[in-house]
Amino acid sequence: MILNHLKVASRSLRRNSFYSGINVCGLACGLATAILLLVWVQNERSYDQSVTAHERIHRAVVTIDNNGKDYVLDVLPGPISGLAQSLPQVEKVVRVNDDWDQVLATLDRREILDGFHTAFVDSAFFSVFDFPLLSGDQRSLFPDIQSVVLTRTTAMKLFGNDNVVGEVVSFRKKPFAVTGVLADFPSNSSLQFDALFPIGYYGKEFTSWGGNGEWKTIDEDMGNYSFKTFLKLREGADPDETVKTLQHSFLKRVRAIAASSGSDTAADLSLRLQPIGDMHLVGLDGNNARATMVGIFMAVAILILAIAAINYVNLATARAVVRMREIGIRKIVGAEKTQLFFQFMAETLVLFCLAALMAVGLIIALLPVYRLVSGSQLSFANAGWTVWKLIGLAVTGTLLASSVYPALFLSGFQPLEALRGRLLAGVGKAPLRKVLVVFQFAISSFLVIATLVIGRQMSHVRQMNLGYNKDYVLTIALPGSVVDHTDVFRQDLEKEKAISGVAFSDIFDLGNHTNATADVEWPGKRVGQQVIMGYADIDQDFIPVMGLQLVEGRNFAGTPADENQYIVNEAAVKEMGWSAPYVGRAFTVHQRKGTVVGVVKDFNYQSLTTKIGPMVLKYGNRENMLYVRTSAGRVQEAISAVEKAYSRYANDVPFSYNFIDKQLEARYESDLRTGLLFNIFGGVAIFISCLGLLGLTTYGLGQRVREIGIRKTLGADTVTIVRILSAGTLARALLSFALAAPLAAWMMHKWLQNFAYRIVMQWWIFAVAGAVTVLIALLTVGFLSVRAARANPVRALRNE
Repeated sequence: MILNHLKVASRSLRRNSFYSGINVCGLACGLATAILLLVWVQNERSYDQSVTAHERIHRAVVTIDNNGKDYVLDVLPGPISGLAQSLPQVEKVVRVNDDWDQVLATLDRREILDGFHTAFVDSAFFSVFDFPLLSGDQRSLFPDIQSVVLTRTTAMKLFGNDNVVGEVVSFRKKPFAVTGVLADFPSNSSLQFDALFPIGYYGKEFTSWGGNGEWKTIDEDMGNYSFKTFLKLREGADPDETVKTLQHSFLKRVRAIAASSGSDTAADLSLRLQPIGDMHLVGLDGNNARATMVGIFMAVAILILAIAAINYVNLATARAVVRMREIGIRKIVGAEKTQLFFQFMAETLVLFCLAALMAVGLIIALLPVYRLVSGSQLSFANAGWTVWKLIGLAVTGTLLASSVYPALFLSGFQPLEALRGRLLAGVGKAPLRKVLVVFQFAISSFLVIATLVIGRQMSHVRQMNLGYNKDYVLTIALPGSVVDHTDVFRQDLEKEKAISGVAFSDIFDLGNHTNATADVEWPGKRVGQQVIMGYADIDQDFIPVMGLQLVEGRNFAGTPADENQYIVNEAAVKEMGWSAPYVGRAFTVHQRKGTVVGVVKDFNYQSLTTKIGPMVLKYGNRENMLYVRTSAGRVQEAISAVEKAYSRYANDVPFSYNFIDKQLEARYESDLRTGLLFNIFGGVAIFISCLGLLGLTTYGLGQRVREIGIRKTLGADTVTIVRILSAGTLARALLSFALAAPLAAWMMHKWLQNFAYRIVMQWWIFAVAGAVTVLIALLTVGFLSVRAARANPVRALRNE
């Protein structure tokens, strides 16, 4: 019986190859697109889920509220670790102090490589984050402070193999014994390091540098917010109760310190624990723009499947008239409703299997391009059970949605009425088909509006005036041997005609400068006022080279007197409640008293998802980041000149550089890729809608051939006939847009609230979206209508 059903179904589909082709193509595109989307969504949601007991691991976040403005940081003072470890709810605590673009070398200096992301961590790191250890003893990975754990890729780069326990690595001119090799961090991990060093070594260096004022160790220093701190809670521990207790201890310590200095600066400071599973999708300040976008992509996947299923339902029910006599005869010769139901289900199953095979082919063909566009190494081989469950649910749901109703609909005809060519009351479902078409194009309208808004927001972020000139500026991280010769190095570069400006700073990434301090004082500072300020060292050339604008005062002069002078930004003077003039006011940073000599216009030194915060610039002429400005036609010449001068002083440390504009593009590359993906998948959804409308229109025009012939015979011209045939489509397109626009406006408004700098949704966005929706519908129907209207009426009426 089953084989017979399948055989009959195959014959029926072959007889109606045009409509079968449309259904197969629509379902295949829908399935392939939805599956690729679901894999991407699951990859985004899987970040940091591979760690054992990840639900018990949290990142400590501090929020400082001053006059309603929150400063949110994921770095805390070192002593927070001891306070947290003393709590009964806390199993383990890990501090992480990371650094970018570091140089590692073999002890004999045969291999010297830079660009590494390193971190100083507590030994508990390896038990809290149980990333696979390829070699070494997890119980003693840091037997002393001169130890290091490498990832497999780092070991291969330095030694050519990963069996390197016992080898020695040179880091910051000091030897470190390799005590373990980790597997490379998973691509869906927020933690990505190349080498891990014991935090004890960082603590020793901190003390040797003189500490921070009266605090000589990292376990005493409450002034520097330098450590990302992760807490692994015991089973059953309540994160909210834990953080309350931790905050109480932290505030007690801060207030004791403040009391010794005669003030209370801890009133508006609070702690929060963020699950590590949220770190990728939710920002420190609760910004969930990325999580929202992932949810939107999930919805798009479901909507695309719905559109594909609607196409099948519409065509199956629209063609019911053609199959009425077939169904009537089958019933008269003894076929039961159940048999017919399964027969039509078999037809859908055959068609769906063809569509599934075509979808698999599309996925295999498109996966490399999809990886390139998405920037993710997506793979079904590495997909977890959740991905396959989602795919199974999606495929099964689409199969049921596209098969059950048409099968019930077609098998429910009464035989006599079917043979007479008439439908019963339940058969004439043209209103349902119209509703489904409206629903399809409502989805398309929503996607067009969302695409326009997302595209404009991404463009707005990319083209924002950052407050400095980012073009043709390259940055070079300098080793200590170059920093020791800063003056002559500068002189060498200033002689080069391809170089128009040279400056030094400690700002590694101007688009994501995280160094900040709360240790600032000024006359008139209110009791309880806590301000976190961005903090950077620059030389006298940094402001002109980067094109920063002074709104009052002067730049540093490059003399010893500058060591007690500061330049602040507009946000800082506003935060301190100052009114002009600002120059000459007393200002203290890290207990170093000085005066403000200038105020610069606000510039974006952090992520564009946050508003510009207060910033203080301190004079320093021996910093380890070199900024070089060149021009469009002399970039390579400038790079060669810098490399030549660099090689004179860098010994054997390799030369590398970055362009600021490229760094910024890389920082927002993920958002740009996401916007591109949304445009592509929105286009696929619109294509599938048009495909269904094409099939439905083709069938509808086939049923009106005689009507068109009669109208032409009676004198109707082509324009009149096209207008009559397209009128319904125009009305439905306008209705679909009217339904979609308010929902799209509301959802996009909610999404835009996650951006500190956002566009305004202007009326023309909706006008363009409406015009696009109507145009797509009319072009799809109009082409077929024109062809039908220009057909010879004699052929249509020949058999009458």
